[in-house]
Amino acid sequence: MRITREVDYAFRISGYLAAHEGEVIGAPKIAADELVPERFTLRILRKLNLAGITEAKRGATGGYKLKKPKEEITLYDIIVAVDGPIEVNRCLGGDEAYCNKDSERSFGNCKFHCKLAEMQYSVIQMFDSATLDEFI
Repeated sequence: MRITREVDYAFRISGYLAAHEGEVIGAPKIAADELVPERFTLRILRKLNLAGITEAKRGATGGYKLKKPKEEITLYDIIVAVDGPIEVNRCLGGDEAYCNKDSERSFGNCKFHCKLAEMQYSVIQMFDSATLDEFI
């Protein structure tokens, strides 16, 4: 598993908004201060908006701000908003999961599947227990 550049930027953008909680800040300022390309910043903010992490204010004094308190936003929330849920292997995916050993006669008998599920759960828990307020 690798944190994508987009998720890394999303962490930085979210952290910036958390450090300026309650303020409405324009995307160009966020991009410049966090050294993230403006086009990328806008794309990430759109995803964060859709996930309910940030919200946009339109108009001359418009920009972006966190939609909920920084203590309630986890790194996992940001990962899911940008890249989707963490899946260590495709057999552990949600609706599109596939494991050819996952049948009536062998359900739960794949030792790799079981171990990978434990690992995936641990990774998710680590990201889900880290909130934005820890990074300010």
